[in-house]
Amino acid sequence: MNAGIFIAAMAAGGLGALCRYWVGGAINSHTHFKSKMGTFWVNVSACFLDGLLAGFAAHFLAVWTGMKILKYIVGTGFLGGYSTFSTASVESFQNFEKGLFRGFAFTSSMFLLSLGVCFAGFFIGLA
Repeated sequence: MNAGIFIAAMAAGGLGALCRYWVGGAINSHTHFKSKMGTFWVNVSACFLDGLLAGFAAHFLAVWTGMKILKYIVGTGFLGGYSTFSTASVESFQNFEKGLFRGFAFTSSMFLLSLGVCFAGFFIGLA
């Protein structure tokens, strides 16, 4: 990987982190749940976008060599900064502290929905 791609991926990661902060905060300020739903929906949307990117890559990689660079910058950079497994894990733990059902519901629904939209994004990207 050359320095330009590396710097672009770093900048995209910073932009992704800023978007995560903004989107997560906006969702949290407009929900009435006791759980922070911002991280939940940020991770779900990131999984959809990463699935979409993977589908596009699978479809276009053979005809456009720039797709590999785009995967590094958008997938690893932006979406890596945008999504947050560690925060999701902490919030899952906090929900488990408030009750087994609540923790299980939050964690399993985030995982299953994220996996489902990742598959959907991938197949949309293949089309």
